[in-house]
Amino acid sequence: MGSLQHVYDRPGPFVTAYLDTSADAEDASKAIELRWRDLRERLSGQGADEATLEAIGEHVRGHRAQTGQRGQVIVGTGGAVVLSDELPEPPNDLPAEDQAHFGPAPHLMPYLRRAMSRVPFVVAVLDRVGAELTLVRGPGDVERTEVSGQDHPVHKTHAGDPENHDRFHQAVEEQWRRNAEVIADEVTERARKMNARVIVLAGDVQQRGLVRERLGNQVRDTVLETDSGLHDVPVEQVRQEVAPTVHRAHLTEVVEEFERERGRAERAVEGWPDTVDRLRRGQVRTLLWTADDRAGELYIGPGQAEIADVEQDLADMGSETLDRVPGSAAVLRTLAAVDGEVLVAEPEAVELTGGIGAVLRYA
Repeated sequence: MGSLQHVYDRPGPFVTAYLDTSADAEDASKAIELRWRDLRERLSGQGADEATLEAIGEHVRGHRAQTGQRGQVIVGTGGAVVLSDELPEPPNDLPAEDQAHFGPAPHLMPYLRRAMSRVPFVVAVLDRVGAELTLVRGPGDVERTEVSGQDHPVHKTHAGDPENHDRFHQAVEEQWRRNAEVIADEVTERARKMNARVIVLAGDVQQRGLVRERLGNQVRDTVLETDSGLHDVPVEQVRQEVAPTVHRAHLTEVVEEFERERGRAERAVEGWPDTVDRLRRGQVRTLLWTADDRAGELYIGPGQAEIADVEQDLADMGSETLDRVPGSAAVLRTLAAVDGEVLVAEPEAVELTGGIGAVLRYA
């Protein structure tokens, strides 16, 4: 959530739009513009300012349509777009009030639910020379880079006498190993710096094994492999394919920790009153959410830590009430301030009173 803090640095109010940007028809740009006009009309009716709506409109018109079913979340305030990110599918299943929202806090739980796992992870698409790296640090924070070894010799041939043939093959295989070491060193360092929870190796099967063997001890146990990601497959597609696997692995880990700490009655809480209280104190490390995206309402004050389920609690803090907002919008606003993370789960994954709970930083 810390990667979204720049959004909450703005005073608001915020426009949040979930737009279908699918581009399967020849007149895709026109269709996207018409969908935006519909959202704009609804947002204007809620009181959104014209400057912010115009800024989002310019952003939509400048968006490069890409073939396929997709969507986009756009948040604006003060005449500027402050967040824009791709969604893996159109947001047409969202209720109308979620697709177009105007209020004192952005409505981001539908985005985080669809973004699924944006816990930090690295995707490395490998060949015999180098790798394309995708570094996913958090919501809206994705970086792509490349790492390269030596490109000669990396291809075996069948020409020449047997002795030279064997020596050449040995040289090629040695170059593969050296390139794998260069890639592994870069992946290990990048993963360490961003505290990556998972490393996904894709692409050349043999090179995956060589790289995996050379990864640092601190990251080797976090590796997943996928047959997707050869160079004719976009890296973004690989990221979307592996995200559910990353999410499930991380969710399982956190739920196990939550259940353990709940059994000890130590570093875990559940239910709205206790979770909101710990959010206000800055104790929440990971928020677990199984509720509806608009479940309940909470009171918020001008400061991000000013959150309460009872208005009097804000008064007791010496704070004035800014507004009453959807519970998810309020808890995400405070969670970003303390650099916590949120994990959205199905109700069957973990039983939570009121659909909300948390693993705490300390008891």
